[in-house]
Amino acid sequence: MITTQNIALDSCVVISMIEDPRLGLKIKQGLKGKSVKIVLCDIVLSEVNRVRGYAKDYVISKISKILGRSISLQQTNNQEKEDAQKLSAQFLECHNGDNIILALCKIWDYILVTFDRALLRTCNFIGVIAFTPLQTGGI
Repeated sequence: MITTQNIALDSCVVISMIEDPRLGLKIKQGLKGKSVKIVLCDIVLSEVNRVRGYAKDYVISKISKILGRSISLQQTNNQEKEDAQKLSAQFLECHNGDNIILALCKIWDYILVTFDRALLRTCNFIGVIAFTPLQTGGI
């Protein structure tokens, strides 16, 4: 039986892919032939909108087109927000936004793709698998 890996993209990766589609093509190549579902969390879409002004539908459409895959959306619930607050208390570098995506990845067993080195370290501490976009061939 083939299991599908759920891959959550961090906002820095989403912005980078939109602004330089070559990065998305590298990720697409790294995921080629693998059973992968791309997940965008509501907090990531909000962060991308706040930082760059990209609308949710534009982001979803653009990332889907670049990666050649449909996108799953993940809404954050209250339990996940509570878990995120606990992570913030435990890891000072895990600020609001990062803490939520980290909680989602931990709870739902998502693999995180991010450029954020502090977030990569925190993932390592709490047992969340994480890669930089250039390492996605290893998924």
